[in-house]
Amino acid sequence: MKNETEITARMRSFLVILKYGHDLFDAETFSDAALLAVNNAFNLMNFKNSSLIEIIDGKAKVISQYGQVNVNPYSRLAVQQAKYCETLKLDSEPLIVTKESGLPKELAEENNVYCFLKLTPPKNLQKPYFTFVWLLEYEETFPNYLSNILRLLATSMSEALHYHKLCKKSRFHIHIRFKKFLFWLLVLASIVSIMFAYVPEGASAEFTLKAPEITSVYALFDGPIATCLKQDGEAVKKGDLIAQYNTSQLEYRLSIMQSAYIEIKTELELEEHNAFTDQSRLGRAKLLEAKLQTAKVNVEEAQWYLTHSNLYAPTDGILALVDGRAEQLSGKAVRTGDKLYEIYGGKGMIAEIPVNEQDSSVIRDKIEITLFLHTAPEIPIPVKIIEIAEYPELTEQRTYCYKIRAQLPEEIIHGLRYGMRGIAKIKGEPVRLGYFLFKSVVLYFRRI
Repeated sequence: MKNETEITARMRSFLVILKYGHDLFDAETFSDAALLAVNNAFNLMNFKNSSLIEIIDGKAKVISQYGQVNVNPYSRLAVQQAKYCETLKLDSEPLIVTKESGLPKELAEENNVYCFLKLTPPKNLQKPYFTFVWLLEYEETFPNYLSNILRLLATSMSEALHYHKLCKKSRFHIHIRFKKFLFWLLVLASIVSIMFAYVPEGASAEFTLKAPEITSVYALFDGPIATCLKQDGEAVKKGDLIAQYNTSQLEYRLSIMQSAYIEIKTELELEEHNAFTDQSRLGRAKLLEAKLQTAKVNVEEAQWYLTHSNLYAPTDGILALVDGRAEQLSGKAVRTGDKLYEIYGGKGMIAEIPVNEQDSSVIRDKIEITLFLHTAPEIPIPVKIIEIAEYPELTEQRTYCYKIRAQLPEEIIHGLRYGMRGIAKIKGEPVRLGYFLFKSVVLYFRRI
């Protein structure tokens, strides 16, 4: 009874193997055959994972994986398997590799065992330019009883794959391939010819309307601002009082310094008088002279702070407060170097255009700039270039830009205000399309 059961099982296995080979030969394409080869063998081999590797000129590539319709040969696992397969010396016998016998740690996850088998080509074929390797992955150990089944499946797999790779070609397929080749050749020729065509090089950048002359005023020392006497956007004249520091502490400090000076001076006069009769007091008098000089410097310093507590307009123009409103500046504690306000002066109006460094190739001898305000995007504004920066500057957005200053026509300034923004279209000299696209591709890959 036991023998009959064993014979029945072997016959069923043999029938499955025959059907396995038949399905491989009956596949429509080589890719289909490779897919069936690793997937249909699971019922007999019961592996954890399986891959089919093709080696051409010493370079291995995974062409099929268990459970995947479309294999990605550039995935991390596929690349590692192919790379390791290139280092092995395989023959017609299965090669079992474990972590202890040299399997890389990238592949030896959870103590897996790898079985490599080179698929020997049929004897009636000349030695092909390619080689197939069947890779099977098992957990912890490779079952010895599967060795014979593995050899039978490998024979069917090898014959079917070589058949699809070398023999299953028809005139129809060749004709289709030729038509595809001719089509893509024409496409390539068209692309190459287009690449030599000239196109205008251009760029765009956001601009801001500003005054031709801008004078900035900064805080001279630390302290609170008592009041701001002018409003943002108000016209001012040179010498107009704009803001005042709170001088209460400055006045108190000056009085302290003056009192100290008078006290030291009085003590010095007394010591100098007594030094005529007592020479031992002469050293004390010299020390007081040094202290008096220090006290004098302190008084002068306090007087300077008090003198510069008033902030004036350095020139005629329009006042632009950094905080926007006079109420915001009044009572604000400032530090040395803080920008307090600007004076917009000069005649006319200019546009300041920061051109990103990656678009700087458009800045040549002959360029045209057209402005489009956000408030009136349908109206183009031609401008005259005044200045192009020779070196890039670091902007608030932490990018390097070449600043362009352009003069707006007098007839359209009416109704415009400082600070208005928009988009500047910069049109440069014509360049070849190939150069333009190549530059764009390079810049794109630099950003990712």
